[in-house]
Amino acid sequence: MAKGHLNDITNLLGLEGLRVIQVVKEEDFVVIKVQAKGERAFCPHCGSKHLYRHGHARPRRVLHAFICGKRVYLEIWGLQRWKCRSCGRTFTWRLEILRPRSRLTNMAEMWVLWLLKFMSFKEVAKLLHISYGKIKKVLMDFVRMADLPGSMIDDLEELHLGIDEHSFRHQDMVIVVTDVMAKRVLGILKDDRLSTLEEFLKKIPSQRVKEVCIDMKEGFRKLAQRLFPKANVVVDHFHIIADGNRRMDEARRIEQDVRNKRKVRIPKKIFLVGFERLSEGGKEKLDELLSQYPNLKDFYWAKEALRKLYSARDKKEALRQLELVIINLKASDDAEARRWANTLKRWREPILNYFDNNTTNAYTEGCNTKVKMLKRISFGLRNIEVYVRKMMLGFLPQKFFHTI
Repeated sequence: MAKGHLNDITNLLGLEGLRVIQVVKEEDFVVIKVQAKGERAFCPHCGSKHLYRHGHARPRRVLHAFICGKRVYLEIWGLQRWKCRSCGRTFTWRLEILRPRSRLTNMAEMWVLWLLKFMSFKEVAKLLHISYGKIKKVLMDFVRMADLPGSMIDDLEELHLGIDEHSFRHQDMVIVVTDVMAKRVLGILKDDRLSTLEEFLKKIPSQRVKEVCIDMKEGFRKLAQRLFPKANVVVDHFHIIADGNRRMDEARRIEQDVRNKRKVRIPKKIFLVGFERLSEGGKEKLDELLSQYPNLKDFYWAKEALRKLYSARDKKEALRQLELVIINLKASDDAEARRWANTLKRWREPILNYFDNNTTNAYTEGCNTKVKMLKRISFGLRNIEVYVRKMMLGFLPQKFFHTI
């Protein structure tokens, strides 16, 4: 084989600095026997260059890559051992492609992470013939939560944060922090405590944060206003409309179950579907139901007015429409409608801040959907530390896997 071909294969497999001795093909794997080239060494303990040779280390077989459905192992021969004349300690010269005492090369570790991004621990362990414990160690070393979110925002001049929460297991919740404009996950926190969120957000330069998009959680809003006083807090319009639908349905159930003592059945869907989507027959039926149950009129009108609010041309028009909704709800005879008016009044500024940049939390909600998919292919995870790192692995950009 031409020498140029050998060099190309060496570069392709990342074996620079090693001399290929022999390639042995087995049924399920390939073993490449290599020898370390001589390099001038220095003592890692005291830094001295006054050394003398002290024999050779035993051959080591380490996993290196996974190519064409086969595992590729390196069998390393001729690793020189040295003894320092200054401190008297012995050591084996360390290879750049291999961490000390590791059975995986740096390239193999990247392959483990790349496969783990799309597969479960069990499938990766079965494919590469390594243990769960080794895969977990590689994951925990690679995804260091202490380095986040700094490494994720280095190239961003402005930050538009999105904050949302999802279920880790049953009632145990975790928080996802994203940049909704750059479409990047900055971190997944191990619980939903405000103290944990505050500790994470303090690592973000406040002067670079322009917006913080949240759901209707008072704790999130107060924390964002305190940590980022110059940033606009935006409440996601999906949660405003969802809250309106929830209040509409609650009013319907009270009318059906309490006032009419379950003697009638008031349909649910017709009140939640947008008015413009109803057929002519549906609109006639809706008018009939509202005439029959007048207590639902205020809730239905307010719900539809909030939907139309987000079609406003600018912030001033949206303000006028929102003030009209609040005034009408306050004038209602229903106490729940008046409470709704107070809620909208309290959230008035975050609602209107949407019209500055049309910022939504759609990307963050999409991340929660992807997290559900990653949980399914992982067949569930019990350890919260492993869970957070494996979920973050699924969102890391390609640049983090440049070694592959």
